[in-house]
Amino acid sequence: MEAAVSDLVTITPGLPVEIGRIEKELGKLWEESGDGKTRASLINLAIYTESAAAVDRNTELIAQIATEHACRAILIFANRTAAERGAKAWINAHCHAAGKHEICSEQITFQLDGDSPSALTNVVFAHLDSDLPLCFWSQAPFREPLDSRLWSWIDRLIFDSNDWDDPAAQFALVRKIATLGEVRTALCDLNWTRLLSLRLGLAHFFDNACALPYLRQLDHVEIVHAPGARISALLLLGWLAHQLDWKLDSVLGRHAFRAPDRREVTFEFVMRPGACISSCRLAAGDASFQLDRAQHDQFYHATMSGGRFEASSQLLPAGRDRITETLLMELSRGGRHPLYLKALDAIQPLLAE
Repeated sequence: MEAAVSDLVTITPGLPVEIGRIEKELGKLWEESGDGKTRASLINLAIYTESAAAVDRNTELIAQIATEHACRAILIFANRTAAERGAKAWINAHCHAAGKHEICSEQITFQLDGDSPSALTNVVFAHLDSDLPLCFWSQAPFREPLDSRLWSWIDRLIFDSNDWDDPAAQFALVRKIATLGEVRTALCDLNWTRLLSLRLGLAHFFDNACALPYLRQLDHVEIVHAPGARISALLLLGWLAHQLDWKLDSVLGRHAFRAPDRREVTFEFVMRPGACISSCRLAAGDASFQLDRAQHDQFYHATMSGGRFEASSQLLPAGRDRITETLLMELSRGGRHPLYLKALDAIQPLLAE
């Protein structure tokens, strides 16, 4: 292999290599790069996809991630419908300027042909960078049987529940995976991460001492979500229910929550084109607390009205929708999402509907 690091950056998915020679070829790559380029890695980032079209997108995403979060990236395309089993590999490097030098992250891309349950585990384990944390992003549905050897060694399991066709079954498998690591694995649902600014915005209403008493008097929640974003709305509702200790009460197909004082709290979902969650309104009698966001807008329009407080209106940051920023937010976290499973518990019976 004669190419230098700079030659690899523009090649997708990189230079083809024999699987048994990957580490040697990577070593030669850095020997040929000279003193101006430095290999760096903070984590192992494995991305698993079953879509050939996603390989280029993921390679571009890794290049963007590497500018802020150096990593050993392992990109795996599983061609499960191939008639014969086989494997191919490529190596690549993503470099960015850092003063007088360039910092580079490695990428190893695999194509696994045929349905071989152990191939994924073998590929990941054989090519991890030392004992660095393993962040594994599954872009395909989880399936049984679960390979405990793989799942128990994942430090951060990244997935996006908004992409699932059968959320109830997938959430059940996620719970099983979480138990395989003896509480080692942090569950990182990108769908939950996207809701962070919205949850902060709702909490911000009740920093106002005059509005705070209404928090325990809420009796209705209305969430407006985009087509295909129902799970996002459910997760938001589950977060509210857990934080306020509401219990789901279902009678003859009608769902509502019961507050600790046995007050009924109703909820309504409205599907409308626009942002993932374009509006959320909390009502307590004639008092209303509402966040509205136009699609791609960087701010929520927050309004408080009614009740025994002064009506107000302000703009609050809404965060960004780009997958790069959402993923970087997850990779930069050191802890877990302690409320995630509790929010799921609060809306469990609604997931299958």
